[in-house]
Amino acid sequence: MIEELHLLEHTEECYVNLVDDMRCTKNKINSQLGDLENEISILTNRESDLLSECQAKARQLEEMQRENLKLSNEATRCFTKIQSPPLFIHQLPIDQYLLKCETFMKYFTLYMKENFKIQDYTDLDNTAVDHTEFSDKLQSLAKSMEYYTLEYIKEKAKSRATQSLIDLLDLSQIHVISIADVEHETRELELMNEHHLKIAYETLMNDLTLHVRQHTQQRMELILYENTKLKLDRALKRQETDKRLTKIISDALSNAELVWIAIQLDLERKRNRFVNTEQLNSEAEACLKRIKIMRNIQQSQMPQPIQGGLFTSTNAASLLDAIAEQLSRHLGQKVRSEAKSCLYEYEKFSRLLSYALQGMIGCKAYAYANAQNNELKNIECLLRPMVFDSPVEAPMFEHVRFLMPIYNAKTNQERIDKALRYLRTQFQENITERIEKDKLWRYNQLLWIWFLTEPRRMIMAIEETKKAASKVPTIVGMKSLSGIKRK
Repeated sequence: MIEELHLLEHTEECYVNLVDDMRCTKNKINSQLGDLENEISILTNRESDLLSECQAKARQLEEMQRENLKLSNEATRCFTKIQSPPLFIHQLPIDQYLLKCETFMKYFTLYMKENFKIQDYTDLDNTAVDHTEFSDKLQSLAKSMEYYTLEYIKEKAKSRATQSLIDLLDLSQIHVISIADVEHETRELELMNEHHLKIAYETLMNDLTLHVRQHTQQRMELILYENTKLKLDRALKRQETDKRLTKIISDALSNAELVWIAIQLDLERKRNRFVNTEQLNSEAEACLKRIKIMRNIQQSQMPQPIQGGLFTSTNAASLLDAIAEQLSRHLGQKVRSEAKSCLYEYEKFSRLLSYALQGMIGCKAYAYANAQNNELKNIECLLRPMVFDSPVEAPMFEHVRFLMPIYNAKTNQERIDKALRYLRTQFQENITERIEKDKLWRYNQLLWIWFLTEPRRMIMAIEETKKAASKVPTIVGMKSLSGIKRK
C-alpha cells in the first residue's frame, strides 16, 4: 500500500510537471503569436505607408510630367514661332548680321590688345642684353664680396693671433739676467711666433678659401634660383593667358560655326518657302490636262462623265438642264434652266450651307463638347505613360517602379500568414487535441488521487457530476452516470 502511495505521489508530481510544462508552452506560444501579430500590424502599417508614398510619388511624377509638357510646349513654340524682335543674332537680316560681326571683331581686337601684350623682336634683344649685363654685375659683385670678405677675415685673424700670443707669453718662465739674455729670449720668441703664425696662417687660409668658395657658390645658386623662379612665374602667367586666349578663340570659333549653321538653316527654310517651282509645274500640268480634256469633249460630240456623279454632253442646254435638276432636288424648288439663275442659286445654296455650318459649330453645346473632348485628350496624354508602362500596348494599373516594394510586402505578408496558420495547426494538434483525447485518463488519475488523499472531494465531484448529468438529456445523462459508476 505504501509503495502504491509513493507511486501515486510520483505520478502526481509528474502530472504537475507536465501541467507546468503545458502552461509554459502555452505562454510561449501566446507570446510568439503576440509577436507575430505585432509584426503583422507593423507590416500592415508599413504597407499603408508605402502605398501613401507610392501615391505621393505618382502625384509628384504627374506634376513633373505636366511641368515637362509645359516646358516642351514653350520650347516648341519658342523655336517654331518667328521671333520679333529677333532673340538671337542669326535671326537678324544679313546686313545687320554682318554689322554685328564687324563690331564684335573690333571689340575682340581691343580686348586682345589690352589683355595680351605681344613683345616685338627688339624687345627680346633688349631683354637678352639686360640679362648679360645683369650676369656681369652678379659676377663683379661676387668677386668684390669675396675680396672684402677675405680682407675682413685677415684683419680679424691678426687680432686673434696677437691676442693668442699675449695669452701664450708666460713671464714666469723667462729668467733674464743681462741684456744678451733678453735679446736671446726675444729672438727665440720671434722664431717660435713666426713658426706658429705661418702654420696657423696656412691652415686658416685654406679653410677660409674653402668657406668663401662655398659661400659664393651658395649665394650665386640662390640668385640663380630666384631668377629661375621669376622666369617660371612669368612662364606660368603666359601659359594661363595662352590657355584663356585658346579657350576664347575656340568658343568664338564654335559660336561662329553655330551661327553659320543657323544662318544656313534659315536660308534653307526661306528658300524652301519661296521656291514654289514644283507647285507651279503641277498646277500647269493640271491646267493643261483640263484644257486637253475640254478640247477632246468639244471634238468628240460624246457624253463625258465629270466629278460628283453628274454627266454632261456637248450640248450646253442639256448641261444647264442637268444642273437645274440637281439644284431643284437639293433646294426643293423649281430652278430655271438658265446659266445666270443656276449660278445665282448655287452661290446662294453654298452661302446658306456655310452659315448653317458656322452656326452649328459656334453653338454653346458644340463648344462645350469640344472643350470637354480636348480636356479628356490632355488627361489621356498625361496618364498614358502610367497606364501603358510596358513594352507592349497593354494597360498596367500599377507603376513599374513601385511594383517590387508592393510585391515584397505581399510576399512577406503571405509568409507570415502561412507561419501563423502552421503554428495554430501545431497548437491544435499537439496540445488541444491531446488534452481532449487524454481527458478520461486525467479524470481517472484525479479520482484515484482524491480517493486516496481527499475522499470528501471525490464525493463532491461525483455529486456535481450527477447534478450536471440530470440537466442534460436522458441518453447523455445515462452515459455520463455509467462512466462515473465505472470510475
